[in-house]
Amino acid sequence: MVAPDDAVMIFSAPASIPFIISSNDGEVDAATRKFIRSHARRGRKQSQARPKRNVLVSGYAMAAGNVQVPSVNLEDIMGIYLPPMRRIGTDLSFLACPEDLDSSILSNIIKVSPIAQKIVYPLMTAVGNQVDNHGWIHLCTRDAAALHVTAFSVEGFVDVFLRRREQPSPTAMVHLQKGLVLLGERLAGDDEKLKTSDASIGVVLKLATSAHFAGDLQAERQHMMGVRKMVDSRGGLDAFRDNPLLFEMLRCDLVLAVFSASKPIFFRQALEPIPTYPVRLLPEFNGTAQTQDTLEVAGLIDASLAEAWSIMRRFGLLVNLGAQTQRLLPTKVINETMTSVLYRLLCVGYLPGSLDEGVRLVLLTYCYHGFLQWGDVKLPCPHVQNAFREGTLALQRSGEVSARFMLWMLMVGAVSIFDVQKDECLGATLRRHARSQQRSWTEVQDILKSFLWIPLLDEKRGRSIWDSLD
Repeated sequence: MVAPDDAVMIFSAPASIPFIISSNDGEVDAATRKFIRSHARRGRKQSQARPKRNVLVSGYAMAAGNVQVPSVNLEDIMGIYLPPMRRIGTDLSFLACPEDLDSSILSNIIKVSPIAQKIVYPLMTAVGNQVDNHGWIHLCTRDAAALHVTAFSVEGFVDVFLRRREQPSPTAMVHLQKGLVLLGERLAGDDEKLKTSDASIGVVLKLATSAHFAGDLQAERQHMMGVRKMVDSRGGLDAFRDNPLLFEMLRCDLVLAVFSASKPIFFRQALEPIPTYPVRLLPEFNGTAQTQDTLEVAGLIDASLAEAWSIMRRFGLLVNLGAQTQRLLPTKVINETMTSVLYRLLCVGYLPGSLDEGVRLVLLTYCYHGFLQWGDVKLPCPHVQNAFREGTLALQRSGEVSARFMLWMLMVGAVSIFDVQKDECLGATLRRHARSQQRSWTEVQDILKSFLWIPLLDEKRGRSIWDSLD
């Protein structure tokens, strides 16, 4: 149909969508203008009613039930982890893999890594921070050794903890052998810069993590000593001041030291002073943030140990405040707190059986749980458990700590390194304290918060343990 000159025609499509066809350049009549304005206003109202995007939802809101977000479970990986495939979809078409490698390996790494990172870094996940793994994924596309070693660690993780195998599959071991051969050729070569490159250090750190995962502390220590030599050849830790590898190196070092009950590899020399506490956690910037419970503890122990305790107290309050106000706690503050507190606890020495040593061992367990322990993966840690038992006995013998402190200490052990149902000694002691105090979980949580407690990590598990004591 052709409209006559100077005409405006309105049609309705089958779905009741109006169309306006105008055959002139002049103004339309008043009725048509009114019709257009009514639909324009309707569009604005609908757009205003749309929900806001990019609204930060904190872990606190999730825990409170405002947002239903499932927790990360190991089984979640199984749905996305696939055996090697011959064909790769378009999601990897823009990445370049070494010519002699099957790009499906990288596909599996990309699929598993996001969930695995949440398990390895539970505190980061709880406060809403994203663990950036893109740099390592990019490295895997350029470095064959990194790709093979990462493939081994990912497939070994799935084999042992999801498929319940005693050892990684032959496929995983093939990747390990290929990665070791490539790394060995690199270290035996003439390219001195490549030997100590970020890629080489990253590969050795992956090997150290895999050894820890397998419970081979001796191999883990050998790998970390190799990292130490690489770091020294590049001028020491100062050369990594702005390098993302820094905190991963220190994290691996701390995990090894705690698990093996030994001195760390880094910060043992006079030229490597232990990092200072984060400025945001110092009293003049964060306030005292003390309760009567924490003041009593601080008054009984060494001044430097009391300072570490106070820093962890302020750190926990900052995490909880950030959750309530939906403000992310910077990753840098988390990493700096981890290194400054844990290295001090590992390097200081007190008399065995003393009150100071007891508090140090319990505080060390608390920090290990908060910073280093994997979320759903409870690796056997006999050295940590023995240290905690020694600390508990020392504090009980001292007779100087309150029943409230003993309750907090036992709950820390229960949520972190012990299974109350299997450990008869801890279970019986905790049950005795529970019966003597006759407190509800709300009252117990108030006591825990008055010492050191991060509900984002432990509220659900803590309540489950307490309820099971009845």
